[in-house]
Amino acid sequence: MQTPYRQLKAQLPVQYLSIDVLLALRILFDKDGDIVNLDDDIRELAHHPERLNNSYRPEWEAYVTRAIAAELNKHPDQNVTQFVERILRDVEAVKDSSFRYDTLYEAVCRAGAVNDASNTSVFPTPWRQQIMALLLPVSTLPRE
Repeated sequence: MQTPYRQLKAQLPVQYLSIDVLLALRILFDKDGDIVNLDDDIRELAHHPERLNNSYRPEWEAYVTRAIAAELNKHPDQNVTQFVERILRDVEAVKDSSFRYDTLYEAVCRAGAVNDASNTSVFPTPWRQQIMALLLPVSTLPRE
């Protein structure tokens, strides 16, 4: 038998959520003491905008899916309509009246604009630069 998380993961279309809705859900379910500090991650987007799509979005999708599964487990007797209404109400409250959401969303939009711009490119990390420099001579070797 599948766990609620596995069932939700297979059925929830989180990959189709817009970034503003996904961020609001991520903030809604954020907990103090999480391994990942959402605010710090989003601040890092100023220096590493590529992380938004490459790592943060998939991480947020998984986080939100797990959180919804946990909420379902916490309230097994609540009917589905009440559950959906509660989540809708709570996430709309985050979107409409959270200074934290406004601040983080602004940073996410800036990173998204950099990623989507046709006249910008992301520089490789120092780690990647070193590996590329190490392997560059390989391109000059004759191939058999």
